[in-house]
Amino acid sequence: MATLRKHISLFIILCSTQLVTPQATLNSDSVQRYIQRAEELQDQYKYEESLELAKTALQNALYNDDSKSKAHIYQIIGKNYEINGDDQKAIRNYVKALTFSQISKNKVLETDIYNSLATLYVKHEFTVKKGIQYFDKSYKLARRVEDTVRMIRPLLNLGSFYILKNNYSEAYFNLSPARKLINENTSNLDKTKLNSLLGRYFLHLERYDRAEEHIEEAISYALLEINNESISNQTKSTFYEELANLYKAKSSLHYAQEDYKRAINYNEEYYRSKLRAIDIKNLIELQRANIKYEVDQYQAKIKQAEFDKAEREIQIVKWQMSIFLGVVLILISLAFLISSNRNNLQKKKLNQDLIEKNKELKSAKETAEQVSTLKSQFISTVSHELRTPLYGVIGLTSLLMENPDEKKKSEYLESLKFSGDYLLALINDVLQLSKIETNEIKLEEVTFDLRSLIEGITSSLRTKQKSNRNTVHINIDPKITNTLIGDSVRLSQVLINLIGNALKFTTDGNIWVSVVCMEQDPEYYVLRFIVKDDGIGIPDNKQKSIFENFAQVKNQNQEYEGTGLGLAIVRKLIQLHQSEIYVESVEGLGSKFHFDLKYKKAMKSEETLAATGINLSVGTTNFNILIVDDNRINQIVTQNILKKKGYTCDVASNGIDAISMLKKEEYDLVLMDINMPELDGLEATKVIRTFNSTIPIIALTAVEEGEVKQQALAVGMNDVIVKPYDTQQFFQTIMKNISKVKSL
Repeated sequence: MATLRKHISLFIILCSTQLVTPQATLNSDSVQRYIQRAEELQDQYKYEESLELAKTALQNALYNDDSKSKAHIYQIIGKNYEINGDDQKAIRNYVKALTFSQISKNKVLETDIYNSLATLYVKHEFTVKKGIQYFDKSYKLARRVEDTVRMIRPLLNLGSFYILKNNYSEAYFNLSPARKLINENTSNLDKTKLNSLLGRYFLHLERYDRAEEHIEEAISYALLEINNESISNQTKSTFYEELANLYKAKSSLHYAQEDYKRAINYNEEYYRSKLRAIDIKNLIELQRANIKYEVDQYQAKIKQAEFDKAEREIQIVKWQMSIFLGVVLILISLAFLISSNRNNLQKKKLNQDLIEKNKELKSAKETAEQVSTLKSQFISTVSHELRTPLYGVIGLTSLLMENPDEKKKSEYLESLKFSGDYLLALINDVLQLSKIETNEIKLEEVTFDLRSLIEGITSSLRTKQKSNRNTVHINIDPKITNTLIGDSVRLSQVLINLIGNALKFTTDGNIWVSVVCMEQDPEYYVLRFIVKDDGIGIPDNKQKSIFENFAQVKNQNQEYEGTGLGLAIVRKLIQLHQSEIYVESVEGLGSKFHFDLKYKKAMKSEETLAATGINLSVGTTNFNILIVDDNRINQIVTQNILKKKGYTCDVASNGIDAISMLKKEEYDLVLMDINMPELDGLEATKVIRTFNSTIPIIALTAVEEGEVKQQALAVGMNDVIVKPYDTQQFFQTIMKNISKVKSL
């Protein structure tokens, strides 16, 4: 009874204040208190009271021409309508809030409103594009004011939108920067959503370990908040919804791995969490109904305040009885609703299972059709790209065989080499892409010198540089004083593609290759690699598609040919390093690509040379080298390359002959083919090591280095050279291995 009287007294005070307000103007502090109270009522599900109080505050804000307060009030009104499902009224009020936030230059509020509008726009087909633009504006404004929390929200909303649209590439494009923004101040709800979306992304890629890692982390955050007694029912319901989605993803994960028992168990967890979310929502609706019912009774009681005390006492008793009966009726209705809901869930379970199976079959059919289309596209593209240089090889060879003029011979040979180089690049790209797609590539850790690596790459591209009359500038941050430990081969592949593209699309211009130290500690560097040119640039509408497979094949400008695989490989290799590549370009003014990689610090360059004891000056010596290869053409090529350097060499056609020759004569080094008849290179090396443990043996093979290197080193070989090879690198490898023996 006392509590009831207290509530009535508070309500009379509130109503009295509201009756006075229209007749008197509120000052700025009073308007702010009204705004704060309207937000509190909103959090307590008292939406009608919140709306009335906000409208009262709005009248005074309009009278005082207070743009900042007007923006805040329209936002509260818009949120009230959004919660109650009236999207059109919500949008109208959010638009007004946006206008006044821009007038008052309140960037934080403007960021929130862009995000709220975007959430509503993407729900409707005709405003989806506008919604995506507003998410982007919200993110950029948050970044400008350096508000990490507000930067994360639009990125997560975009990631969720693209996941629902099955556009996983765009989803990751937004989730990747969001992941970098997560810190100790980030809410558990944002952490739950981010890890949930990343889990679904990696599940789509069939990277099940990564998917399970993110899903488990999201579940831990959700369970932590669900058990938090201080959070509101609305927040708890949201976490149960997230938890249900996570268990659904977990079920799909185990189903994809054919662990059907665990898939079924997690599917049951999904239904339990979903039902719990529904129960909490029903409880919230009950609270709202109960609050509205109390408000109606308070108003009825105020009208009876003019009657005498006895009549008021009677009305109070009637009111109490009405409240009691109303609550009883609501509780009965809620119990009936829960019971009906459970029965419906049981009845719909079998139907839902059938629907899920049909979805899986439909998805499998769509996947098969997509694979068929990609296969046709792949065959068509590679067939075209193979036949073009092969036609040149065959035609030019025929012309050379007909003994053309000496003037033409050099031209034909240069064209022949170009066609051969193009064929090799195509084959390497196709093999590289295949390995990445099948997760066969593992990052290695080797010591390398960054400047030597970049200068070697630019040197190997000198012909392309001269053909377009370009100048390459190399700038390496002086802070990078150590050699690095990492996968230098993958870094070389990335930089060769980026620098090669810059040279190809630039004429009479400049290419800048820069490495900037972004962060460092005693053990690691975080380096930013930048490749910039002043070439033809990339149109805005193609800047996202250039990283897709065969993207360049669609380019109608026939001046620039290629497979369109290079940048697709670049992006996938960088993603293997848990990073991302970014492009900035203006058509006609050039392009800029940059990405960040983390490397361990090794010894300084001079310390590395001292530790290894390598002296490349021994390369001028007249070495005696044994070539072991069963292919006559390969023998001729290798012999002539070595003789041109001034080396002497002998040839063995198989492993047995090589063993015999090594027992009879002294050689400085052996170039050993792997696949040979009678006795292959690996077995021959095992035998050689039984009587000669010091002679350098280098595998000279056409097999991919990653496939053969471990085997080669295991049997006693010293190094691997993959055919066809760069001549300069070929001699550097020979000198490096001979110098190690000579320095002993």
